[in-house]
Parts: sequence; structure tokens; C-alpha cells
Amino acid sequence: MKTAVLLVGHGSKEPYNKETIEFFSSKLKDKYDFVASAFMQINEPTIPEMLEKAADAGVGKILVVPVFLSKGIHIDCDIPGILGLKRGERKGKITAGGREITLVYGEPFGKDLRLLEIIKDRIASAEMQ
Repeated sequence: MKTAVLLVGHGSKEPYNKETIEFFSSKLKDKYDFVASAFMQINEPTIPEMLEKAADAGVGKILVVPVFLSKGIHIDCDIPGILGLKRGERKGKITAGGREITLVYGEPFGKDLRLLEIIKDRIASAEMQ
């Protein structure tokens, strides 16, 4: 079964948010059948647009991963609503491209200790200023 990965960012009037999400998407392109970035608001492409493009690419499963630091209203309500999921649901089916596709909604980064190393690097960098 072909698998798509859709990295979802918040969106911003400033270009940095979109550039960051697209950077991470570009690093995953050789690992999955379809990889793209989408945005909850402000930027394009939108989440529904990219779900359709993934469907058009013939995938049977779409992994939607929010590139957010932690849970909040966007992670718990807004994005699931766009995906057609109820609050608390992580898996479902969507109809896109005229067919049913499995959708799995991932978690934000959260309290992942791997982030602590980045924080330590940023502290060390700030100390050098």
C-alpha cells in the first residue's frame, strides 16, 4: 500500500513557518511514496488540497503529522475538524479522489527528550553572545 506523509504547520504571514515545514518535508521525500506540507491557515497549500493531491497520487494511507511543539486547540480540535475526525480520534477514513483512504493523525512533539538537546544547543549559543 502506498503511504503519504503530510506535515502540517500552523501557517503565518511571515515566511519562516512555511519554509521550516517545507524544509522538513523535503528531507522525507525519499522515504515515502508521497510527502508534502500543508497549513492550517494563512499559507497554502491547505490541508484539504494536499489530502486530494495525496489521493490523486494513489496512496492508500495518509499519515498527517502536526509540526507543533505541544497540544492545544489547534491540535485537539481545529486540525482534526479539518480532517473529519472527532476530538480524540487518531485514525479514520476519508473520501478523497473518489475513494476511501485510511488517515492516521500523529502527535505533536510534546515532552520528547530529544528536543532537550536542541534546547541545550540554543542555550550554549545564547551564552556565547
